Amino acid sequence: FFQSQYAGIVTGMGVGVGSGVSGGVAHGGAKRKEIYKYEAPWPVYSMNWSARPDKGFRLALGSFVEEYNNKVQIVCMEDDRLTPKCLFDHPYPTTKVMWLPDAKNAGAAATCQADLLATSGDYLRVWRVADSEAKLECLLNNNKNSDFCAPLTSFDWNETDPNIIGTASIDTTCTIWGLETGQAISRVVSGHVKTQLIAHDKEVYDIAFSRQGNGRDLFASVGADGSVRMFDLRHLEHSTIIYEDPSHSALLRLAWNRQDPNYLATFAADSNEVALLDTRVPCTPVAKLTNHRACVNGFAWAPHSPKHICTAGDDHQALIWDIQSVPRPVDDPILAYTAAGEINQVQWGSLLTDWIAICYNNCLEVLRV
Repeated sequence: FFQSQYAGIVTGMGVGVGSGVSGGVAHGGAKRKEIYKYEAPWPVYSMNWSARPDKGFRLALGSFVEEYNNKVQIVCMEDDRLTPKCLFDHPYPTTKVMWLPDAKNAGAAATCQADLLATSGDYLRVWRVADSEAKLECLLNNNKNSDFCAPLTSFDWNETDPNIIGTASIDTTCTIWGLETGQAISRVVSGHVKTQLIAHDKEVYDIAFSRQGNGRDLFASVGADGSVRMFDLRHLEHSTIIYEDPSHSALLRLAWNRQDPNYLATFAADSNEVALLDTRVPCTPVAKLTNHRACVNGFAWAPHSPKHICTAGDDHQALIWDIQSVPRPVDDPILAYTAAGEINQVQWGSLLTDWIAICYNNCLEVLRV
């Protein structure tokens, strides 16, 4: 459903960004829709695609209501429409939701594990999902000596080793948790602190594990001090600053290229630019994506292609970029979609790679690339 808005760019669909995987959306040879829309009963912020091969087209949504009582809802494709299947209460808005990753080469074996969903907010919670209900498996709190908690801004679930989750907090720390996710379905999942470290001089806003090396021990974080820092779980006594925002603005998000671990993306608060970084050439972005006309709120690398990234922002636009010319400038996106509101979240389907999901206001839209 993406269309070209820029001169000299291929218009419409069929540019080879997607994989051709339909995910069973259409049946009986019927023509697939290009867009699916679901309207939630509250504003939507956090959102994530399921990574289980046996669950197909499924997403988790988190509400953003400025009070204690919030919700998490699971939406599935049923009879060619997005249908709510499960709803449960969540204290405070979820800053992120994420399904248990399908670990490399796990394939169908992942279906033998518990169906888990993690959420961050005041604490990190892990939920077990079964049919139309969700049960809280464990609440992970690394500040048990105080009546107050430092809210978690984000987390990342390690794809190579799903027994590891890293959280980012406004108290300047990152915490690496050890889980027991591979337990039999009948057993309760539990977790413990592997390590906690002061990661930045100010609040930490995001954390993401890298696929470099063994894909398990390297991670990066960004925060209010405007820096991107790299860490190694095997040598936590030091970190490497690989980028600092020139104006020292807070960096809100980061994401690693899912096919080429040398590249990552980040953006600053109130900025309409996305900086692409190459860890082999630190300190200076190898490219900047600058076509948004209002601040950027999110991005998602293609899970199946090292050269495509989707960005989204307050200008109502979701833009797909081809970065294969880097380090030469990337002047324009190859595809664009204009939503009916300010897009605050974008996720590219990890299994259904020709579908991108966006959130704005109380709406989830799933777009075929």
